[in-house]
Amino acid sequence: MKPNGNTPKKLPKYITKEEIIMILDAAKKDSYRNYIMLLTMWRTGVRRSEVISIQKRDIIDGMLEVRDGKGHKDRVIPLENELENLLGLFSDRLRPNDKLFPMSNRNVDYIVEKYRHRDDISAHTFRHSFAVYCLKNGMNLRTLQKILGHSSLTTTQIYLDIAGTDLKDDFGKVDW
Repeated sequence: MKPNGNTPKKLPKYITKEEIIMILDAAKKDSYRNYIMLLTMWRTGVRRSEVISIQKRDIIDGMLEVRDGKGHKDRVIPLENELENLLGLFSDRLRPNDKLFPMSNRNVDYIVEKYRHRDDISAHTFRHSFAVYCLKNGMNLRTLQKILGHSSLTTTQIYLDIAGTDLKDDFGKVDW
């Protein structure tokens, strides 16, 4: 137990960039739609309910407007050039209000299960992995909070603990 009497929260599970790439490669060979959807989840950190609500009109000038699946607050997420171009091509024949990935949350789960290489990988694992990867690569915690749509910085700080589990590995890289 923590000193305040609350039970400690379990750290979210995440997977490495290399594991994500394995999943993306498998999806790319099988279904372009599934590949684009999983890539969007990996490079934006959106929840599964958010990825299935993305409409063509939500992609604007290198940004993705997201209707938050949890707190019902809209937010914007920067898109890196490759993903912006792929989403543009993928949605080229859609009307502005058309959803890019018209499916249910269960369909998203099924797609992740189809390509994963371990049973403990879920759609939400992509979100956790995105957060850890961003922090490990120097993203500011406040920026990550905004991208993930967390109302409290405390919620985002849990990813610092996860990134901290790699302290020994990182410390070992120092050339003494």
